[in-house]
Amino acid sequence: MSDAATPPPVPVDHPGWQGILDPGEQILWQGRPEARIRLDLLELGRILPGLFMVGFALFWMWGAAYASPLFAAFGLIFVFTGLRQMLGQALRAYFTLSCSFYTLTDHRAIIGTDMPFQGRRLVSYPIDAATTTEYVATEPPSIMFGPAMRGKRTRPGFHFVADADRVMAMIRQIQRGSDRPADGAGA
Repeated sequence: MSDAATPPPVPVDHPGWQGILDPGEQILWQGRPEARIRLDLLELGRILPGLFMVGFALFWMWGAAYASPLFAAFGLIFVFTGLRQMLGQALRAYFTLSCSFYTLTDHRAIIGTDMPFQGRRLVSYPIDAATTTEYVATEPPSIMFGPAMRGKRTRPGFHFVADADRVMAMIRQIQRGSDRPADGAGA
């Protein structure tokens, strides 16, 4: 088997990776998601009630201002609640993506986030022949790990990665190389 198509591994001595990688584990790829605000049809279900709330609150404030400007200011609570409902999820997803980074090693996929007030977090997903992976044709494409879960809107994965085609090819190569039985298994 030839490794000509595999890019050379990134040296393990990258600052910050000591104690995180297993002995002999090599970094094959690192990248970041394309962070931008995305609104899709699922967001429409959240936007419309928020839009209605903002519109009604502004109309109410305009009418209440004739009675008392202080009384009209009470409507600001509903304006901000409606705006949060309209834009909160999209802005939260954008912020999380902007604080995320991805790493693919020859054994696992690592998703890292560095969020204010939450600190750094690394979550890894082993990559082997049994790992369910899905290439999702978003713009740019995404690679998801594991089966879709009921009630969960997002799945773990490398979301919105510009070179997803190349990363998916590396994952498939890791899976093909790991489908042999482990030491001591089999006949």
